[in-house]
Amino acid sequence: MSETKKYNEEKKYFDAFIKSYLFSLKYLQDFISAPASEYKISFDQYLIMHEIKESTSDLTLMDIASRHRVSRSAISRQIGSLMDKGFVVQQVDSNDRRRKILQLTTEGDEIEGKLLEAGLDRAHDWIKIFGANRLSDVLQFIDDFSTQVISKEETYFAGRAANENTKK
Repeated sequence: MSETKKYNEEKKYFDAFIKSYLFSLKYLQDFISAPASEYKISFDQYLIMHEIKESTSDLTLMDIASRHRVSRSAISRQIGSLMDKGFVVQQVDSNDRRRKILQLTTEGDEIEGKLLEAGLDRAHDWIKIFGANRLSDVLQFIDDFSTQVISKEETYFAGRAANENTKK
């Protein structure tokens, strides 16, 4: 393949990515976050609540930070806000008093349940529109892209952590 043809082919894909970003990807987070905003929390905060509820073992702030690949201070701000709203509490671990276990309050549990229902309603709509196989293929592609491209960009996660630390 000639260099010009290769350049044109790569440019076509990059231009298609830009178009997807401009008209879809940059709005996706807002679209997904909409139900959580009713409770004045972000989608990331909902995810924290969901992880706490679904976890089969005790979770700490550091467990959540590790799972989200962000700094301790970034997660601390998110969890602090959830605590201020009365949705999450930290309980001292009786076996290791240095550890603080995250738990949902009754209100936090109720809100997580409502937001899960809203999410399931959206998933149901997506399955009706695209079918389960096509939706599964899209999600698999996103997972593959994350594994093969994003997670291999060492500077991406290092840069994210640095940006989180400068927001202090």
